[in-house]
Amino acid sequence: MGERIVLDLETQREFSEVEGRRHELLGVSVVGIYRYGADHYETYLEAELRQLVPLLQEAELVIGFNIKRFDLPVLSPYLPFPISTIPVLDIIDDAVKQLGHRVSLESLCQATLGKGKSGSGLQALAWFKEGKFDLIKQYCLDDVRLTKELFDYGKQHGTLFATSRYGAEKLNIPVFWPERKRDLAMIAKVLAEAFQKRLQVEIEYLSASVQAGESAQRVRRVDVYAVNEPYFEGYCHLRQDVRQFRIDRILDIKPTWNRYTIPADFVPTAVAE
Repeated sequence: MGERIVLDLETQREFSEVEGRRHELLGVSVVGIYRYGADHYETYLEAELRQLVPLLQEAELVIGFNIKRFDLPVLSPYLPFPISTIPVLDIIDDAVKQLGHRVSLESLCQATLGKGKSGSGLQALAWFKEGKFDLIKQYCLDDVRLTKELFDYGKQHGTLFATSRYGAEKLNIPVFWPERKRDLAMIAKVLAEAFQKRLQVEIEYLSASVQAGESAQRVRRVDVYAVNEPYFEGYCHLRQDVRQFRIDRILDIKPTWNRYTIPADFVPTAVAE
């Protein structure tokens, strides 16, 4: 098994310079990566991409921002295997899933890390035409560092933030990027059995109700009143009220063996937790 790699790249051309806006025609000027196993930043020019191939082929996970739709398709002509075989975590996917629209790397970095990008892709294109590869390498690795810091922050705190297009309010983006994978089938089974036997559960949960600086990971004790995937509802002992929870945001679950009864007047209209 390989290691986790953060990846970003810069191109030789922009879309207006190639036929049909085809990614594979843009050409690579520089690829920048961070290797978690080696704790090392590296850059590769187009002529050096053969050295990158085994790292990507054996990678445990390749992390990036918009790499599914841009970086990897651009890189595909240089790889002797399909990019679909690369295990990928694309940070923009979590943002779109939560917010319903795309956000920029700059937006995430400003709101989450308090700092932004050091340049732009258009400037990197100009540097390529001028042969200033050292500047492209520096800019590319700056983006790799920002992407790595976003991933590390999300992994530690269970959330990222984005700037809003409508004001100063930060938008919350819950994420779940664990070192180990959840056993979702086991979580669903324990939840169903606890509901059937009326056993209170203790859950570690990724909350959507997070303020800036707070962790999204919460521990709650809940009497399960109803299970209707992808949600379940129950009495939250911390909130002292009936709440709605998304099953796919449960990080861990265990029964407490405390029994409960469902109120006769219970109606599934809970507030989301």
